[in-house]
Amino acid sequence: MKVHHYGLATKSIEKSIKSFRALGYETCSTIIFDPLQGVNLLFLKNENDHLIELVEPGQEENPVAKILYKLGSSLYHICYEVENLDLKIEELKKQRFVQIIPPTPAVAFNGRKICFLYNPNLGLIEFLEK
Repeated sequence: MKVHHYGLATKSIEKSIKSFRALGYETCSTIIFDPLQGVNLLFLKNENDHLIELVEPGQEENPVAKILYKLGSSLYHICYEVENLDLKIEELKKQRFVQIIPPTPAVAFNGRKICFLYNPNLGLIEFLEK
């Protein structure tokens, strides 16, 4: 299992791009609307291939809008790439992780499945099936 990307909730993808460019990041995708999550997404990376996902509410009612209301722009999830998503979910549920959404095809990853789990010691974790 390896880190795939870090997810950052933002009110404005365009404003965040400008700030990340000052840190050496460049865009590596176009803005993608994910209708299942109701968010706009854009990926950035730096010279070390460190990948950041900017997540902006695309609709008023979604979890990212709530995060922005409470915390403002902030890192809110880490995504790990796993070989077997279902197996990893079952393994972590036994360790008191709570599944937030079931495995769902993700527009941003060409239909590869993602799943979000929550742990009070770690916060929100996303898993992406290889």
